[in-house]
Amino acid sequence: MKSLANRFRSILLALICMLFVLPGKASTTSAKGPEYFIIDSWVSGFIAGLSRSKEKRWRNAWKVANQSAKNDIRIWGGLFVSDTNSSSGKRFLEVGSRLTYQGPQTGIGFFMAHFYNTVLCKVNSVSHPNGSTLLNMNVPWTGICFGNYILAKKNSAPDPNNRIFQHEYGHYLQSKRMGFAYLIRVGLPAIMSTGNHDEHPVEVDCNREGFLYFNKINPHFQNDSAYYDKKGWDFLYNPFPDTLGMKKVSGKNTFQYLNFRDSLDRGKIDALKVRAKWFDYAGWLVFPTPAIIGVCNASKYNQSHTKPDDGAPLNAAAAPVK
Repeated sequence: MKSLANRFRSILLALICMLFVLPGKASTTSAKGPEYFIIDSWVSGFIAGLSRSKEKRWRNAWKVANQSAKNDIRIWGGLFVSDTNSSSGKRFLEVGSRLTYQGPQTGIGFFMAHFYNTVLCKVNSVSHPNGSTLLNMNVPWTGICFGNYILAKKNSAPDPNNRIFQHEYGHYLQSKRMGFAYLIRVGLPAIMSTGNHDEHPVEVDCNREGFLYFNKINPHFQNDSAYYDKKGWDFLYNPFPDTLGMKKVSGKNTFQYLNFRDSLDRGKIDALKVRAKWFDYAGWLVFPTPAIIGVCNASKYNQSHTKPDDGAPLNAAAAPVK
């Protein structure tokens, strides 16, 4: 898939920069604190606005610089935001988990967010919906999630009805549930997926997480098959297996519809849950075991995902990263 390949190249470039540039920079400026990076973003934004504008260059340079600095502040704030739909105790645990249990993916997401904002100047805005940190960016790929940091293209929005946010927030829910195992059980398998990416088990589980969450926190979250109004869950863009639910037709589009209020449908959705294994956690004790286990998980998923079982749809194997 071309979009997936582009995403992987972007991720690889960002990780290389984080590994060889940012650590050295942080070691020489750590005493200056976050404000140094905010100034850094303002300067890079000013230069970008000045060089990219064809008219009113100075005004645009100030505008881009101020927005870049604002984005920087909100990226830092993303370390400490929490889901207002949860109780005070759960919100406290959410932040604590982000800095410990979800530490590896939080760190990658944090530095990637700064890389795209300060170095590439690709970030339009940063918001904090439901405890996540959503970066609206000028990028060719759809979106990716590390910890609570969601990096997504321009038509993403901090709205439960937005199809990109629906899916990527599901990845954050996976991160909260799996912790250290997320990169091994979800991250690498998603990046290395073959076949139809939307049908990959970890992607279906991601849709399961998001679908259940948004319906649970909002009883008025539209759960019907009226696809044309763009409200509620987007069953076409964030699909479930063909073996579940009811087939619906909207114009030229056909999709599988599941009713959250139907206990039978909820039971079928629960069967799609992907669970981390003990070795996904134990692998972190010895480097580079996590990467090896992640590649093995990806290979196992790809073999079962792309091989039909007695003529059954590929989706039927989804029971055991856009």
